[in-house]
Amino acid sequence: GRAPLNTRPDTNLGDRAEHIGRRYEGLLTGHPAVKEIRRAGALLAVELCSPEKMYAAMAALTENGILSDWFLFCDTAFRISPPLIITDEQIEESAALVGEVLDKI
Repeated sequence: GRAPLNTRPDTNLGDRAEHIGRRYEGLLTGHPAVKEIRRAGALLAVELCSPEKMYAAMAALTENGILSDWFLFCDTAFRISPPLIITDEQIEESAALVGEVLDKI
């Protein structure tokens, strides 16, 4: 059988996704390595404009315990796709780690 999706009755998942995406976008926009952030809700593409920078970022993110991936048809950007249960504190911590990684590439 199927397990029910348990959410609070007052939870609007679309609003939650938009909040998460805005927080990440606000925290990462302006970093010198980030050329553009494309976003749909909580799904983000962080454009670095160079495959070399993107692959270096992937290696450094993995070394720091952050799982990410690049796009099949775009090897200059990596994705951020957090769960909708992420807290604001976790968003800030993970965005700070991403920023530290981007400082090194």
